[in-house]
Formats: sequence, C-alpha cells, structure tokens
Amino acid sequence: MAGPPQPSGAELDYAALVLCGPDERGDRRGRLFPDSPFDAVAAEYRRRAEAVAALPLPGHAVRPRESAGSFDHRFDATARADIPSDGTWHTVTVGEIPVGLRTEYVCVPSVEQTVYATSVLSNATGQALLAGPVEVTVDDEFLLTAALPTLAPGGVRRVGLGPAEGIRVTRRTNVHESASGLRNHTTVLDHRVHVELANRLARPVTVEVRERVPVTSDPDVRIEERADWTAPETGAGPEQHAPGTRVWRVDLPAGGTAALDGGYEIRIPAGKALVGGNRRS
Repeated sequence: MAGPPQPSGAELDYAALVLCGPDERGDRRGRLFPDSPFDAVAAEYRRRAEAVAALPLPGHAVRPRESAGSFDHRFDATARADIPSDGTWHTVTVGEIPVGLRTEYVCVPSVEQTVYATSVLSNATGQALLAGPVEVTVDDEFLLTAALPTLAPGGVRRVGLGPAEGIRVTRRTNVHESASGLRNHTTVLDHRVHVELANRLARPVTVEVRERVPVTSDPDVRIEERADWTAPETGAGPEQHAPGTRVWRVDLPAGGTAALDGGYEIRIPAGKALVGGNRRS
C-alpha cells in the first residue's frame, strides 16, 4: 500500500527553490520548484545577488554576526534610496544617532612609556550602532578612520586614536630587598614607582595613568600599598580591568608637568621566598 507523497531531496533544498512568477503556466504559477532550465533568468539574478556576500569588506567593516553575535535590532531608514547594482559597496545614510563623546588620555608606563588619545563613546539612545569604520575629526579637520565597536543601547566603549605626541611620560622603578621580623623570617620587597608627566599641548588635559600591583591568594603573603592611586570601580567605565589595576587621574594645564610617587611592599615568609627570584620590576 502506497504511503503519503514524500518530497524529493531537491524539493527540500529550500535555498534552491524558486517561486514561479505570474507568467508561468497555471499549475506552476505562485508555487516553489527546484531550479530548472526554465528558471535560468531567475537563477542568474539570484547568483548575482548572492555574489555580493563574497565581496571583500571595506576597511574596518565587520559582519554583524561576527561583531555582535546574536545581537538583534531593526533600523528604520528615514527615506528611500537608490543603490546602483554595479557590484561594489556603497554608503547609504540610514539615519542619525546622537552619541556622547569625550576625549581621554591613557598610558600604562610599565608596559610602554607612551600616552594614547582615546575617545569614549556613550550611547544613551534606544538605537544600536554596529561595528564599522568611524571618521574622527578635530576642529573640523580629518584626523583618521578608526574601528567603531558594536555599541548597544546604553553601552559605553573606548576607541583608540593613536599616540598623543604632545604628552610625555617617563617611569622609573626601584626595588629594595630586606628581611624583618623575629630572626628575619620575613622577606620584604619594597617597590618604588616614580612617574613624570609633561603636557606640551596648548590646552589642559586629563591623563589616566595605570599601574598594577601583585595579587595573591596566599594568606601568608601580604601586599601593602603606599600610594594615592585608586582601584577602578568594578563594572564601571567603557572596559574591564585586570586584577590589581590601579589608576592615577592627573589634570595637567597647558604646558604643565606632574610627578607621581607610589609603590608597594610584598612581605613573604622565609619558607615561601624564591631563592634569587624575589625581585620584580
């Protein structure tokens, strides 16, 4: 006994099915069928349309599935637009979204004695900004094209603008090892940090200087800080910080300088000290 009709493999290949148009004969019109020689024109149009996905992306452009994962948002265009079908990318204005913008200067002199300019973007709207190129201008003059990260509604992200040549930073360290306690059973590693900043710009700036102090899970090892730096607030700001991060925020007037001194002591019981390996820069 024959069972119910079963679709063929070609009929289950939904991506290859073609919807027949009004010019098809009555038993095909408005129905889905696999590609056939009669559908050559429609297949060619579809092939051309799908070829766009193989084009190399413009600079700093990222496909939404890669930049935002399961991010889901609808963008309503403010007006209709005509896009030439010439096989190349075109920029089309979909809408305008106001974002908060402020310039911050950041340096990590323990890694690199260079100050970097950054822009902190905040999106207080209900619209999303997808990752892609962003053109940065200063005083109406084009500066550079940077990569904008995905900025969801309510999100805050930082965009790097490159080295700030007008701000200088230098860092010097000194480590002194000694012993303390009864019978000198505690090794003391005294780390001193000295940072100098100089602003050669014609305007005042605020520089964030980042340092790191050691982190231990051993209750017998103590770390005592001696500085007016602060720990960044957990979950605050446009980025996450590594454990042990400390921050100085310094206001520098135009042409001004500043000196920062800090440090920490690491106290290690003699039985847990590393022979010849306690010093750390």
